[in-house]
Amino acid sequence: MKFYDREKELSALGNALKQPASSMVIITGRRRIGKSRLVDEFLKTRRGLTSFIVPKEEKQVAADLAEVLADGYKPIFNSVKDAFEYFFTKSKFRLLYVDEFPNFLEVNPSIPFELQRLWDVYKDKTDKVLFFSGSYTGMMDKIFTKQKAPLFNRASLKIVLRPLEQGIIWKIQQESLNILDPVEAIRNYCIFGGIPYYYELMQKQSLRGNIDAVNSFFFGLGQLNDEGQDILRQEFGSAYKKYFSILEAIGYGSVSIGEIAGKIGIAQTTLSKYIMALQRDFKLIRRIVPFGQNPIKSKKGLYLIDDNLLAFWFANVYGKMHPPSSVEIDVFVSKRFELLCADFLSLFLQKNGERILKVNKWWGSVEIEKGEYEQREIDLVIETDSNLYIGECKWSAKSVGAKELERLKKSSKAIKTKKQIKWVLFSRSDFGIKEESDVLLFNAKKIVQEGVAAAFKRK
Repeated sequence: MKFYDREKELSALGNALKQPASSMVIITGRRRIGKSRLVDEFLKTRRGLTSFIVPKEEKQVAADLAEVLADGYKPIFNSVKDAFEYFFTKSKFRLLYVDEFPNFLEVNPSIPFELQRLWDVYKDKTDKVLFFSGSYTGMMDKIFTKQKAPLFNRASLKIVLRPLEQGIIWKIQQESLNILDPVEAIRNYCIFGGIPYYYELMQKQSLRGNIDAVNSFFFGLGQLNDEGQDILRQEFGSAYKKYFSILEAIGYGSVSIGEIAGKIGIAQTTLSKYIMALQRDFKLIRRIVPFGQNPIKSKKGLYLIDDNLLAFWFANVYGKMHPPSSVEIDVFVSKRFELLCADFLSLFLQKNGERILKVNKWWGSVEIEKGEYEQREIDLVIETDSNLYIGECKWSAKSVGAKELERLKKSSKAIKTKKQIKWVLFSRSDFGIKEESDVLLFNAKKIVQEGVAAAFKRK
C-alpha cells in the first residue's frame, strides 16, 4: 500500500537532518501506527542505516549492529557500547535509525546510560543523527523524557505518531481497497480506526470490509485474534495485567470509576493512578462529563476506550466463542459513530473558519413539558467561538427527519447558552427534511466526501 500523509512528521525529520550539528530524535506511538514505515519513507531519498533491536544476548546484538555498520569493512564488537562508539568515531554514515530501542533494556539495562555518556562526549564533536523509535510509550518516557531518565533532555525532537484522520482513511479505502460504499468505509473506520496497518492487511489479503471479512481477521486463524493482548503486553510490560483488567471492565460497559473499581476489585484511590496513566500518558481511554460541567469537579465522569480496534476487540472478540453477528456489529458501530461524528464535525467547522472551544456530549434530566421530566442524552455538543452545535447521531437504515430534530430540540432545553444554536443530524442513510441555515445534515456519503475534502485541503 502506498504511503499516506505524515507530511508534518517527514518535514520535522528533514529539518533535524538539515541541522549542521548532531541531533537525537525519538519517535513513539502505539503498535502498528507506522513508526518504521515513516522512517523507511524518509530514508528512500537519503542515506542512512537501520537496525531493529531484538532481545537476545548482548554479543549477538552487537554482531547484528556490526552487520548494519559494515561499509566494505565489517567491524567486530563485544558490546552495544562498542557499536555506538564506532558509529560516532568511524562510520561514514551520518544517520542511524534504531527501531524498538526499549528492547535494549532486555539486552543490558545499562545500555541507555552508556549511550548517554557517549552522546555527551561526541555530540559536540560530530554531526551524527540518531533516530530512536519504540512502541512501548511508557518505557520510551522512562528512557528519554522523565526527569531522571538516562537520556533525559538529550533528544532535540520527539514525534508522537497519532492515528491518521478520517479523511485520509476514506482516501486509503477508496484508492487502495476500492471501497466506494461510504457505509462500508465508516464501518471499517469504527472498527479499525486510523491505524494504517489494518487497511494494509485488508489489501494484502484481498478482503473487503463486509461482516464476514471483518470477523475473519479476529476469529479462527485470523491475524488479529490476539491483537488486543499483543498491544497491551507490548505497551505495559510487567504492568500489563492491571491495565488489561481496567480496559476489559470499560469494554464490557463499566464506565464510571466506581463501576470499574467494583468490577476488578480494587480501591478507587488505587485505581485513579492507572486511569490517569491510560488517559493522559497512553491516550487509550477518554473521560467525558456532561457539557457545561467542570471536568475536574464533576462526579458524573464516564470512561470509554478511545482506540477503535481495542474497543472492538474487548467488546466483540475477547472471551467470545463465536464471531459477532451483523446486528451486534451494528450496535458497536452505532456507539463509535458518535465519536466519529464529533471528530468529523470538529474538522468540518475548523475548515470553515470556526475555532473549537469544547467537544462533548450531554446527559441528564430535562423538563420536556411543564412539570414533566425525562432522562435524556445528547450525542454531540460542540461549542465554537461563535456558535453552539447540538447533534444527534443515528446509525440506522431508516430515514432521519422531523421527529428526531424535534426530540433533539426538547432534549436541549437543559443546555444554557447565549450563543446561536445550530442543530446537526447525522445519519447512515437519508433525511426526511431539508437542510436550513440552523440545521445541518450529514449522511454517510457526505461525511466521507467532506472528510476527504477537509483533509486534503490542508495538505
